[in-house]
Amino acid sequence: MPKGLPNSIIRMNRFSTFALVSALLWLLSSCVKDSSDVIIEHTPKLVVECYLNPADTEITAIVNENRPIDGEGSGDRGKVNPVVNATVLLSDGSNEVALSNTRNNTYKIAATRFKLVAGRTYTLKVSAPGLPATEATCTIPRVLGNLSAQDGGLQYERLDASSYQVYRQRSLSWSNAKNKKSTQYYLVGSGEGSTYQLKAAAGDSTCIRLKNAQVVAFLDDAQASGASFSTQKLNFLVGKASSASDPKITSAAPMYSFVYHVDKNYYEFYRSVKIQREVGDNPFAEAMPVYSNVNNGLGIFAGYVTQVKPL
Repeated sequence: MPKGLPNSIIRMNRFSTFALVSALLWLLSSCVKDSSDVIIEHTPKLVVECYLNPADTEITAIVNENRPIDGEGSGDRGKVNPVVNATVLLSDGSNEVALSNTRNNTYKIAATRFKLVAGRTYTLKVSAPGLPATEATCTIPRVLGNLSAQDGGLQYERLDASSYQVYRQRSLSWSNAKNKKSTQYYLVGSGEGSTYQLKAAAGDSTCIRLKNAQVVAFLDDAQASGASFSTQKLNFLVGKASSASDPKITSAAPMYSFVYHVDKNYYEFYRSVKIQREVGDNPFAEAMPVYSNVNNGLGIFAGYVTQVKPL
């Protein structure tokens, strides 16, 4: 004990320190709230999803209402709030057509009733009682020319104890559709393909419908030079095999590599969705907002054209 300090002063100092710490702990505890006490405001909006491709046989729009971030069912990714009484109008500036509700949240029209043209700009307007009316525009990119492929070897990756996934190394090239005024965007990947007939003014055309598509690269031609655009060697899924040396490769359907020539809306939406899925449920990861181009609402309205090569 320091000399010259009375015991009463020392006791007072100890009491003051205890009182100060207790007060700080009380203040800190008063700043902590249970999550159920936090009110997150919810503004009802339309959520619209529509993609335009001149090779599709139908034009389809999906219309839902957004869900609150908290409350019952907020964490259920499979739950949607379908809007069944929406008015969905598609226009090319000269002509306008209404899409009809076919079931639940799906609105459609046969492509023969409203011809989609690459290079043309379209406007989608969606409204519903009690919700703000929305509007979005997109331009369908032009078709790529001279798509070619240069193949390398096969790569086998173990899928499970009895099978391997098989990938074909391939580089794709096409005529560079670069517009000096804007960057062009591409999605490259592979998928299962099936043929179908598309009625056109010049006669029926055979097209490939893709499913279970896997995008392996998001590309743009901002750095491209010259008249063509080429990818590096990429791995495209072609099927499965029983061993790493098995030449017999099986798949549920013929496999194709593809190039989607997409507008910026399509590119930014799927790129942001990809990043968000990679983050997963990690609570410490930086939040990734999903891109939207729907004014006064949420969602995506975008255009694309497709070119494919058999694998």
